[in-house]
Amino acid sequence: MKKNANEENSGRQTTKSTGKLTPQQVTKLVGDINRLYMAVGKGQLDIGDIVLEKAFQGSLDEATSRDPYKNKSMGLICSHSDLNVDRRRLGEYVRVAGFRKELTATNVDCSNFAYSHFAVLLKVDDAKTRNKLIAKAVKGGWSARKLADEIRKNASAKANNGSGQDTVQPSLGLAKQLIEILCNPMALMKDEEVKKMLANPEAIKVHMPLSTAIQLAEMFDELITSMFESAKILEEARENIALAYMRKEKAVNA
Repeated sequence: MKKNANEENSGRQTTKSTGKLTPQQVTKLVGDINRLYMAVGKGQLDIGDIVLEKAFQGSLDEATSRDPYKNKSMGLICSHSDLNVDRRRLGEYVRVAGFRKELTATNVDCSNFAYSHFAVLLKVDDAKTRNKLIAKAVKGGWSARKLADEIRKNASAKANNGSGQDTVQPSLGLAKQLIEILCNPMALMKDEEVKKMLANPEAIKVHMPLSTAIQLAEMFDELITSMFESAKILEEARENIALAYMRKEKAVNA
């Protein structure tokens, strides 16, 4: 994000963070991240805020950079064996938290924005375009999906000026199909075509318009949390089944 002469007055912290967290501090922070991730399911902003504060000491320059992993503390957090959040997802959480803090410092009203609003806006590199979209979204009370659609339309219009053709065509029903598959872990494991597409950013871009991607992204954290909870229930059920039949077998043998 571009600096300007009024950054100091806006409250933006541009100095680099100093030092790094101790192993004990990293372990505690990882525990806090995991608790937020599991307890809330959609606590991306809270996670981003605490990592921004603890690992980056509030430095927006580092946190909102394209490579926040250069920060030593962030590197230690991402490499911690107990961390339950994907490295790339955690990096996005921090960039979104920094972006939100930057907007707030410049008196931009984004109080009604959800995490997905900020995540979508981070994809827009041009500051003027981004500011116009923010103003329209705030005034119109846009959902993240509506905002994503507008970004896609702008990108398509820009591309059409040169080629006369939208390179990414909307795929009707794709979101619904993927949601049905993702909600069924066993079906997902058996669907090699879907697994290959989800593992390949270029394939996702070809087969999935931005609006569909945002729709799915809004559900992913909730799905991941529910899968973790389901796994715990299944593990407990497996143990209880074994205990129940072992007790019965022992009673019969006795």
